[in-house]
Amino acid sequence: MDEIFEIWPSLAEMARDMGEKYPTVAAWKRRGIPARRDADVIAAARQRGFDLTYEQIGLAREAFLAPTPAGDAA
Repeated sequence: MDEIFEIWPSLAEMARDMGEKYPTVAAWKRRGIPARRDADVIAAARQRGFDLTYEQIGLAREAFLAPTPAGDAA
Protein backbone atom coordinates (compact mmCIF):
# COMPACT_ATOMS: atom_id res chain seq x y z
CA MET A 1 0.00 0.00 0.00
CA ASP A 2 3.01 2.26 0.22
CA GLU A 3 2.54 3.37 -3.39
CA ILE A 4 -0.91 4.70 -2.46
CA PHE A 5 0.30 6.53 0.64
CA GLU A 6 3.13 8.06 -1.41
CA ILE A 7 0.56 10.14 -3.30
CA TRP A 8 0.46 12.38 -0.24
CA PRO A 9 3.53 14.13 1.18
CA SER A 10 2.41 13.20 4.70
CA LEU A 11 -0.22 11.21 6.55
CA ALA A 12 -1.51 14.50 7.93
CA GLU A 13 -2.23 15.76 4.40
CA MET A 14 -3.91 12.50 3.45
CA ALA A 15 -6.05 12.73 6.57
CA ARG A 16 -6.99 16.32 5.70
CA ASP A 17 -7.86 15.38 2.10
CA MET A 18 -9.90 12.41 3.28
CA GLY A 19 -11.73 14.34 6.01
CA GLU A 20 -10.35 11.92 8.59
CA LYS A 21 -8.40 12.32 11.79
CA TYR A 22 -4.66 11.69 11.65
CA PRO A 23 -4.76 8.63 13.98
CA THR A 24 -7.29 6.95 11.67
CA VAL A 25 -5.07 7.37 8.60
CA ALA A 26 -2.00 6.32 10.59
CA ALA A 27 -3.87 3.11 11.49
CA TRP A 28 -4.63 2.57 7.79
CA LYS A 29 -0.89 2.73 7.10
CA ARG A 30 -0.34 -0.10 9.60
CA ARG A 31 -3.44 -2.22 8.87
CA GLY A 32 -4.44 -1.27 5.34
CA ILE A 33 -7.08 1.05 3.95
CA PRO A 34 -10.61 -0.28 4.52
CA ALA A 35 -12.23 -1.32 1.23
CA ARG A 36 -15.28 0.81 2.06
CA ARG A 37 -13.05 3.89 1.69
CA ASP A 38 -11.66 3.01 -1.76
CA ALA A 39 -13.91 5.48 -3.61
CA ASP A 40 -12.89 8.25 -1.20
CA VAL A 41 -9.19 7.48 -1.65
CA ILE A 42 -9.60 7.53 -5.44
CA ALA A 43 -11.41 10.88 -5.30
CA ALA A 44 -8.80 12.41 -2.99
CA ALA A 45 -5.96 11.12 -5.21
CA ARG A 46 -7.64 12.63 -8.27
CA GLN A 47 -7.81 16.00 -6.53
CA ARG A 48 -4.01 15.73 -6.28
CA GLY A 49 -3.71 14.89 -9.98
CA PHE A 50 -3.26 11.10 -9.65
CA ASP A 51 -5.35 8.66 -11.66
CA LEU A 52 -5.73 5.93 -9.05
CA THR A 53 -8.02 3.01 -9.90
CA TYR A 54 -9.92 0.37 -7.95
CA GLU A 55 -7.67 -2.23 -9.57
CA GLN A 56 -4.52 -0.50 -8.32
CA ILE A 57 -5.93 -0.30 -4.80
CA GLY A 58 -6.98 -3.96 -4.96
CA LEU A 59 -3.55 -5.10 -6.11
CA ALA A 60 -1.87 -2.99 -3.42
CA ARG A 61 -4.20 -4.45 -0.78
CA GLU A 62 -3.53 -7.99 -2.01
CA ALA A 63 0.24 -7.46 -1.80
CA PHE A 64 -0.09 -5.81 1.63
CA LEU A 65 -2.13 -8.69 3.03
CA ALA A 66 -0.07 -11.48 1.45
CA PRO A 67 1.61 -13.67 4.05
CA THR A 68 5.36 -13.31 4.38
CA PRO A 69 7.19 -16.60 3.76
CA ALA A 70 8.56 -18.15 6.97
CA GLY A 71 12.05 -16.96 7.75
CA ASP A 72 11.79 -13.70 5.78
CA ALA A 73 11.92 -10.43 7.61
CA ALA A 74 8.66 -8.50 7.38
